[in-house]
Amino acid sequence: MFKQLKFDRSTVPSKIVEEFKRLIKSGELKLGEKLPAERELSQWLNVSRNTIRESYKILSTLGLIEIKHGQGAFVMNENSNLHSMTDHLFVRTDQFADLFEIRKLIETQAVVWAVERASDKQVNELYQYVVDTIQLIKADKVERSSLSKRDQEFHLIILKLSHNALALRMMINLTGQLRSMRKETAKIPERIQYSWNEHVKIAEMIKARNAEKAREYMEKHLESVEQTLKVGTQEGEI
Repeated sequence: MFKQLKFDRSTVPSKIVEEFKRLIKSGELKLGEKLPAERELSQWLNVSRNTIRESYKILSTLGLIEIKHGQGAFVMNENSNLHSMTDHLFVRTDQFADLFEIRKLIETQAVVWAVERASDKQVNELYQYVVDTIQLIKADKVERSSLSKRDQEFHLIILKLSHNALALRMMINLTGQLRSMRKETAKIPERIQYSWNEHVKIAEMIKARNAEKAREYMEKHLESVEQTLKVGTQEGEI
């Protein structure tokens, strides 16, 4: 593939970058595929190693490849790219508000779509999932780490029921940062019970096909969790 490419010595890195973008988009370069070493590619393209190094840096900045120290450069898939971006965008406690604004945008609309688009079977399964979790909590048969995972699953199920693939993908790629938040809220015992009480209200409104109330309860739930995190941070509990 690369041996067929011809560049003269005056080729700027941007031209090489454009060629790589074309190869990735066309599928000639597969997701996760390891790219040639700088020395090898520079010989094939008849350009300097510095030119290849600079091209790789540009591709890395664009999120198209990942450079792993001591291993080489690899084609980066969309999910890894977005996950990496979100990890860098939301890294500080004082940015919780930013993340919750994004959550509200996605999840308050997703719950409306779930009301409108999910089948009765899917809605009933969601409701039962919440009921089962609450029973486990009351019987003290579930660990906090498991509750954190179940909380995440509850929100992702709603995104799945929205039948909006892009919204679901965005939330999946935010789960890394959301996971850290769920660990923090799990440190506050009463928050666990509050969350699942709020979850059941949301599930009930989806089951009742009440989009307006489902949106309202989802927004109140997210605001409640955000406030808990904010207070905990101010008091040094988180």
